[in-house]
Parts: sequence; C-alpha cells; structure tokens
Amino acid sequence: MTLRFYVRFASAWGQQLVLCLENGQRLVMDYVDPQTWAFTLEWEGAVIQYRYAIQSEGSLEENVMREIHFPPNVSAYAIHDTFHFPGDMAASWMRAPFRDVFFTREVMARENPGNTGSHRFRVRAPLLPVEKKVWLIGNVEPLGNWAPDFAVEMFADSNGIFSVEVELPVQVAIAYKYCVSGSEDDWEWEQGENRTYYSEGTASIDDGFARFPRQPWKGAGVAVPVFSLRSGKSLGCGEFADLPLLGEWAAAAGIRMIQLLPVNDTTWSKTWQDSYPYAAVSAFALHPIYIHLPAIGQVRGYAEQQKRLDLPEMDYEATLAFKDAALRGFYRTFIPDAAYLDWERAQEHWLPAYANFCCRRDGTGDQGYYRFVQYHLHKQLTTAVTILRSKRIALKGDLPIGMFLHSADVLEQPGLFNTAVQAGAPPDEFATEGQNWGFPAYNWEQMEADGFNWWKRRLQHMAQYFSAFRIDHVLGFFRLWQVPRNAASPLLGYFQPSIPLTASEITDAGIPFSRERYCRPYITDGVISSLFGPEAARLKSAYLEPQSPGFYRLKQAQPFAGEKPSFAAALRQLAANVLFLEPEPDKFHPRFGMADTLSFQALPESEQTSLRRLADDFFFRRHDELWKQSALQKLPVLTSATDMLVCGEDLGLIPHSVPEVMSALGILGLEVDRMPRYPGRTPADAPYLSVVTPSTHDMSTLRSEIPADREPSIRRQLLSPAMWCILQLQDWLSLDDSLPHPNDPSRERINVPAILPWYWRYRMPLSLESLLEATSLRDRIHRLISEAGREV
Repeated sequence: MTLRFYVRFASAWGQQLVLCLENGQRLVMDYVDPQTWAFTLEWEGAVIQYRYAIQSEGSLEENVMREIHFPPNVSAYAIHDTFHFPGDMAASWMRAPFRDVFFTREVMARENPGNTGSHRFRVRAPLLPVEKKVWLIGNVEPLGNWAPDFAVEMFADSNGIFSVEVELPVQVAIAYKYCVSGSEDDWEWEQGENRTYYSEGTASIDDGFARFPRQPWKGAGVAVPVFSLRSGKSLGCGEFADLPLLGEWAAAAGIRMIQLLPVNDTTWSKTWQDSYPYAAVSAFALHPIYIHLPAIGQVRGYAEQQKRLDLPEMDYEATLAFKDAALRGFYRTFIPDAAYLDWERAQEHWLPAYANFCCRRDGTGDQGYYRFVQYHLHKQLTTAVTILRSKRIALKGDLPIGMFLHSADVLEQPGLFNTAVQAGAPPDEFATEGQNWGFPAYNWEQMEADGFNWWKRRLQHMAQYFSAFRIDHVLGFFRLWQVPRNAASPLLGYFQPSIPLTASEITDAGIPFSRERYCRPYITDGVISSLFGPEAARLKSAYLEPQSPGFYRLKQAQPFAGEKPSFAAALRQLAANVLFLEPEPDKFHPRFGMADTLSFQALPESEQTSLRRLADDFFFRRHDELWKQSALQKLPVLTSATDMLVCGEDLGLIPHSVPEVMSALGILGLEVDRMPRYPGRTPADAPYLSVVTPSTHDMSTLRSEIPADREPSIRRQLLSPAMWCILQLQDWLSLDDSLPHPNDPSRERINVPAILPWYWRYRMPLSLESLLEATSLRDRIHRLISEAGREV
C-alpha cells in the first residue's frame, strides 16, 4: 500500500519536518510550499503509528503518537495532517485533567457507529461542555449540503479526538466546517474561512483544532502531603482513604486540583529519617504508612492507638511500626484470589525487584508480604482517585528528581545510575552552602540506549493514579549539580553536562594558573584565624599538616563526624576554600561562588577581575546551547510517555534556555511570589502555562510572612493569568483565624532545605470532618476563586 503524507506546517528557515515511525525510523519529509510538507511511503501493515518532529538545531517532537487503521483492500491512502506544537495552549487542554476529569464524556465503542466511508475526518475540540456535540458540515450531500439538519455527527475516541467516516465522491473540491450544538437552537459554526480539500481517493484528514473561540481555562488547587491529613478514621497520619474527604471539601470550595508530595515508599532505616518523601526506595512502590487498616480487616486496639497517635505532628516511627505489625497479621490469613494474581502479573516490571529489596532490608525470605501490602495500597489509592474524579477533582503527583542510593531500582539496574557522584543543587536562598541529596546521578547515555524505558514505565505507572504531575527540580534535566561522593561540601559540586575549561583557557584569561594555588584548599594562618578563632590550635592538631611556613594542608577531606555543628561548618568551608575543581584530569570547573571564598579575597584585584569574568561566562553563557539540547533530549520522554499534564519546579539558578524549552514542550512553570524571576515580577506577569503560588513546601507559610489580613495576597495569586493557582493547605486555612492554628506559624512549615536530615511531619491542626463544617471558610474560598474568573 502506498501512503502519501501531507502535513500543514508553516516552517521557518532552517527547519525540516521529519516523519517518526513507531519502529524508530525517522524519515525526512519533502518541502512542498511554505505551508506543506509531504512524503510517500510503501507500507504493508494494517496499522501505522507515527508522529512528526521539527528538525532544526535540535528536535521538537509532537507529544502524542498518531495511529491509523487502514480499510481492507486499499492500494493507496492519503494522510492529511496538521502539525501539533506541544507548547500550544490548546494542546494542554487535551491532557488528562481536562479529558478525563473536567470534561469527560462517553467514549463510543467505534469512532463512527453504524457507518464506514472512504474518508475519515478528525478534529479536536477541547473545553467542550459534555452536553455539546460536534458536527461536520459541507458543500456535498454526504456532508449535508450546508444544512444543519443533515450535518454528520462526530464521536470522541479515548484520546478526546472527534472523528467520523464518510463516503465522499472523488475528483471533487470539498468545502466544509466543524460545528457544535447543544440543542436545536444552539448551533455554533467554527470561525474563519471554509476548510477545503480535493477528494482524490481514500484518505484521512486530521484538521488539528477546531476554530471555536474559548477563554483560557483557569483553576485553583490545594497542595498538601498525604501524611499531613487528619481525619476521624485515619491513624497516626493521613492516608489514601482520607483523599475523598479532602476532595469533598475541595469541591465545595471550588478547588479543582489536589497536589501531593511523592507517595513512594521511602522505608530504609524505619526511623524518622525515612520521612523524607523524595528518597524513594522504589520508583513504583507506594508507602505502607498511607494504608487504611480497617479497609482490610479488624485491628485489635485500633481506637486506642488512634488516640495515642492523634498528635500535633506525625510520629513517623510509631505509626509505621503499628501499621506494619497489623499488616503482617492480615497477611498470615491472606489467600490470593484472581484479582490479586492479575494485578501481580501486571507488575512484573518492578514488583519482584522491590520485594527482593525489602527482603534484603528486613532479613526475611518471604516476598509475598511486601506484594500483599502493595496490592492493598494500590486498591485504596485507586478507589480514592475514582471518587475524586467523580467530584471533578484532579490529582497531581510529584516525580522526585532522584532515587535513594540503596533503592531497588539502583540495585536492579545499576547501569542506569552513576553512584560515584551525588545529585544536589548549587547555593541559593534556600541553602547558602548548596544541597547534597545523596541520590546517585543518572547515566543518561545508558538510559537513551535502553529507549528510556525506565522513565516511560515510571510515568505510565504514575498515570494510574494522577492526572498531572510535578517534575521535581526540572533544572536537573538541563544540567545536574553533581557532588563527588567523597566531597566535604555541596560547594564542591559542578554541573553535568558541561564544557570544562582547560589550563590554557584559564591562563589565556590572564590568570597565573597553578593547581596548588587554585585547586587545593587555600589554608593559611589568616584563614584559620578567620574561620576558627580560639579553636585554631585544635584544628591544626586534628586536621592539618604543615605544607610550608604559614601554609597548611588538610589531612582528610571528610568525614568530620562527631564535631559540633559550628566547627563542622567551618571545616566544610575550609575544604571548599578553592577556586577551581578538577573532577577529571585536566578538566577544570570554576568553584561556584568563588568570589565569596577567602582564597579569592587573598588574590590581587586584577586576578579577581579576570576570575569573575571567566566564572560569569562559564556559568551564564558557555553552556546555553549544550544545556538546551540536553533538556530537549530528555524532557520530551517525560511529556510524551503519558497524557498527564506536566508541570516543572523550575526554581533556583535558572539557565537562559529554561523558559524557552519548557514553553516549547508545554511544561507549566512554577511562579512563586516570594521568588520572582526578575525584580518587580508579580503574579500578573505569569504566562498562561504556569502555576502561581505564594509559597511551597520548602518555604514558610503566609501566616509567617503576613501577620494580619492575608486575603489580598491570595487574591493577587488568583487573579494571575496562569492556568493554575495552587496554595498550600496551610495558606488556604490562614483565611480563617477562628480555626485552630499552631501558636508558632513556623510549625506549619513542611521542610527546611538547608537542614538535612529534616523530619517531615506537619499535620493539619483540625480534622477533615471539622474542615467540612467550617462553612464560612469554604464559602470565602469559593467566592475568591469565582470572582477571579477561575472555574469552580
């Protein structure tokens, strides 16, 4: 069969359109005219899956794979398509929250029930109310001869695309349009000129998006960790079974999205340090602490334990221990049924590795228990999601940037990870020394060779539960801050990928480079006195050895275990008192923030000027194109793996290419009022494809920042043009001072990034049942959201 592709794409100079087949082939198409590209392909299958990509300096692919089923006994078939830019506003409305939650409609078993034809028309009409229908009308009898009474009804498929098959005459010029109707008197024609098509034979016509004017959809959300919830039925912390109650309150308040922190299992030491939700021991397993025990069976002493653990903050260890003991009791009488066995077979890509990890961790040999627990967690979360969707509430998940060093994934697939370095972040206002999360970096070359299958499976697994997700530290997909595993401080990290400097480049910049002076910690009596004061003698005795009169060298880079925090911090500062790093021989990286070091301040002013110029170019210009292409290689895997709406946490030191790449891929950015991207930027300046918020879980809440009336600040967020305004639950609650609140507002803060480890234990100060009874707050939130023009 001969396939002829015609694609409507207004190309710019230097761009080429590429036909990307599901089998991996990439076929460069032929330029026809400023609006059209074409390609002819001989094909033997009954089905073809493909997408298009723009090839220029890099590659920009469509998010969604197209699929065509060919009619039998056809020797030639024409395919007329429209290129879909991933960053188009309308493309975001085809994502899961809109298609599956807000505007869900019945999917017909067939695209065109009771009819077949020579031509298949397809069009997208997002944000269409469910009571509305889409029709095809045109200038020939099969299309109704422009008479609405005889227009052809179209039907939505599982992807939200309307389609219909009609029998058209050949060698005829067809003029047509799409219309929508809700009743006999409610008929809307799409705007613009008539669409045209010359019928030459069997064909598929995909017209992209219908031209119906639509106001950009805007909604409001609430962000809260599951563990922070409190209800009359949960024990020790929030549980998946609490989400429907939260959804009931959200729906009544006009809130359309619930955003969670990661819900992956983090159990390693079974101490409070495992409360860190981003240290996942599995990319797939759910955390057992979120189980609701009574949904499985009766638990002796449950009510008493509920009362004991009904604390202002979560007791992670006691809660987990009680639930683990109860679950083991349930497991002793568990008999797998057909539903369990079907679920277990579907989890083969991750469940055996996770269960094996748990057995090694706990010193047991029975994998069945861990499988049993995951099954019930899956059932409870799935039930909660179904209820939330029935209330038109979308659930947003969180994709951690890294994996725990000893996780099941790292143990099972070590080639995908670089355990010699640790992921982190350079210094910023969250953490002046930078951050070292301890996660291994990714081996992107191996991941690409494997077709990014680990990432695809991870996202597809999340899509069972979530309609949207947040990419934690999306900047790491442009470049990741890597800290050598033996480094004393995150300040001794560097960006990867990178273009390191050579020694000659440094000297050509007017710097008298030498490894001893620039790459070793600069330790003199003056430096020691400045950092350690009266403890200088102990430092020299325990940690230093003389190098030359007045100069010293560290005996060890780390660890500095057992030292009091202030002394240990000074030791880390001493170890990081360098100007360049050399992670590989003859490849040099300027130390981030070198101008703040005592080593730098000891240099002549001329050298300082040269070093500043070199470092500024290195961090803010040298890597722009490299980091852009790095992101374009990885992020499309995340955006195209599922239909979830994709948001990126793009805070911190932002490379120049980040806004451009995220916009092109349709990834919503994060706009935090207290962290403007440039001086003077306000929520009113946020782009549509973004999420605005006054605070995140890494910050203090509004009660800490605004002691009196907080409504103006919240209203300012809601009035933003951004698609989403999502506030932490604490900030919504701050609108009603009559509710119980911690006396110290800092107790509302979920995390302090500068302190590792941190105990993640915040719990809402009232139960969800009591929150539902707080009608004054509910009505106030609903009014604010509605008055701001957001959907309620």
